[in-house]
Amino acid sequence: MVNRWLPYQTLACRAWARTGLYQSSGAYGFRDQWQDVLGLCLSRPDIARAQLLRAASRQFEEGDVQHWWLPETGRGVRTRVSDDRGWLVYAVAHYIGVTGDTAVLDEIVPFLQGPLLGDGEVSSFFAPPVSRRSASLFDHVALALDASLGLGDHGLPLMGTGD
Repeated sequence: MVNRWLPYQTLACRAWARTGLYQSSGAYGFRDQWQDVLGLCLSRPDIARAQLLRAASRQFEEGDVQHWWLPETGRGVRTRVSDDRGWLVYAVAHYIGVTGDTAVLDEIVPFLQGPLLGDGEVSSFFAPPVSRRSASLFDHVALALDASLGLGDHGLPLMGTGD
């Protein structure tokens, strides 16, 4: 099970079919795919690396990301879910720790552009254009961390939303 069928199920169901109990639309889930694809770092590091770069390309210039998106159109959801940014940081660190592939940090990845969520707006579904601005994966990770450092009225870190 552990050495053959579970990795195969992860590859077939999550990486290729992009389906699961919660998400069976064929969309990529920023956090959802990570929770499974990171298990492939040993057996299929090429798939994990491709997912790193794919997910980073769904980051907005402000540091937040599309929570999920349809690969054919790029349409997806900009939300206030904040743990996605943490998953980008964790996934890159885990991938490098397992594979030793530090060159991935130098890969250039574009950002997305789009309107910010308005006051009281929880999410927005649209097809964001790809920005002319690109940066290294390292810079995407740094931006995700910077966007997560907000403090509340009492000077305490804001936890944000998500799981």
